Amino acid sequence: MRIIPGRHVTCAVLGAVLFLSCVLASSVPASAAGYSRRIAIAPFASLTKEDIGGTVSVLPRLLASRLMALAGADVVLLPAGGKAPEAAAKEAKVPLLLQGTVSKLGKGYSVDTIVTDLETGKTAGAFFAAAATEDDIIAQLGVLSGEISEKLFGVQGAIRATAPPAPVVVPASGAIPSIGGAPVASALAPAATAPPPTPPPSTPAEVWTPSSIKKAGQSDKIADEIYGVVAGDVGADGNGEVVTWGRNTIYVYRVKGDEILPYTRISRSVQNHFLNVDAIDLDGDGKKDLVVTDLQGDRLTSFVLLRKGDGFVETPGATRYHLVVLRGWNGKDVVAGQRQGVNEAFQGKIHVMKWDGKTLSEGEVLPLDTEILPVSSGGVYSLTPWGAGKEARWLYVDVEEKLRILDAGGKSVYRSKERFGGAADAFEYGEINRLEGRYPTVPLRHSPRAVIGPKGESLVVTTEVQRGILQNMMGAISSSRVVILQADGSGFAERAASPKSDFFYSGLDPLAAGGLRRGGRIVASVIEQSGSVFKDRVSRLVLLRVE
Repeated sequence: MRIIPGRHVTCAVLGAVLFLSCVLASSVPASAAGYSRRIAIAPFASLTKEDIGGTVSVLPRLLASRLMALAGADVVLLPAGGKAPEAAAKEAKVPLLLQGTVSKLGKGYSVDTIVTDLETGKTAGAFFAAAATEDDIIAQLGVLSGEISEKLFGVQGAIRATAPPAPVVVPASGAIPSIGGAPVASALAPAATAPPPTPPPSTPAEVWTPSSIKKAGQSDKIADEIYGVVAGDVGADGNGEVVTWGRNTIYVYRVKGDEILPYTRISRSVQNHFLNVDAIDLDGDGKKDLVVTDLQGDRLTSFVLLRKGDGFVETPGATRYHLVVLRGWNGKDVVAGQRQGVNEAFQGKIHVMKWDGKTLSEGEVLPLDTEILPVSSGGVYSLTPWGAGKEARWLYVDVEEKLRILDAGGKSVYRSKERFGGAADAFEYGEINRLEGRYPTVPLRHSPRAVIGPKGESLVVTTEVQRGILQNMMGAISSSRVVILQADGSGFAERAASPKSDFFYSGLDPLAAGGLRRGGRIVASVIEQSGSVFKDRVSRLVLLRVE
């Protein structure tokens, strides 16, 4: 916030407060650099009278993605409404805890953060950024993350402010302003103006745009058709657990470097048809559990697998909901559910599901009109939050496999020409078509993955499919590939892609939560051969590297 000379004395006091915060932030000694690059970020608090909750709620996730991109930090996002931040961070076994607030000062905003060393209980650093408008708050996270990366983790060349700070004005009376009765003369002496600005770093932050996606490794053959893949507990280095699934078997693999190694599997009888498997930490223990949408005959019997030790334990009971995980909705990951219909597979409003420790139940209703296209004919599947606050939208893959941008209420504002998120699996549901003698087929399309790029840009990672001209949505593909798209006005521009494959990329997931950076990896599920009476089913998991 700029302080204008000649204004009221209050301006001088506010200027002194801001300047003192800057001195405290920059006074972290050089020896602070070298902290273990593992940090927990608690939900930010809003200290404003205005309703900017939408913006404030996404700040931890955006700050996490920038710290991962700049410093390769391993970041744990603490859930809202859970345990005290210090207790939750200690349970996550990280050495540092970052807590932040957003305050209104005059016409501008101040984003203030304090990082605590959990071992000693002392402050490891205090940092702030000033924003002129609500929209500018997110832009200033680059300054904030750059300072944190440099002061705490010793990463040189991080983004930082280059504009000189505004002058601090001392009242004409010569009185020394105070904060809570304590004089701040030491912060202002001996001059009444701020010291010269810190020169920009000699090595600028890397400017990188994804340009290619290359194969880095693959698993052994899987004797099944696998319909999707989701990252489980994965570290900042992309190593950890991934989960894929076939019709009635869930396969858990471990990623180490460029290797994908089998770990365990969970199988059900042939009467089961897994429509979707998603990963989310339901019980707040820092480990991801599995939410499984299961169809038995014509009845949904979805269930939860809680992570216990090195395995999973199924909770008793089942629910008649189609379940998906929405990543980053209002700043956090949530389970969304839609009831099983009578004549349609998807019916009614889409709810945020509540977990009571034993089962999932309906919570608040998502602000989506499920009576209008495309959601009215596609339901909860392939839905992804896009943006936040006043810019909140949705990404969606419709029944024709076209990528859409929906407004906050669910109305389509963009529809792609290409096909994305292609359905590799389907199920029959509804009233029988007496002319054709069969039930309607419901394709299971996968949601695109929304990520943050190295410069804070909005990116989408998804699969692109090409089918024969006369083929329907579940017909044979002519080729498929993995693509990275960047928001370009109301649509998307392609930024990177893997080579086209004759095999079917049935699903994917980035291996590092938050942002996408050079060398980042994507795990993809690939169907190499569909099973039949004459040939076996063959699939693999493939590691892709972004360059």
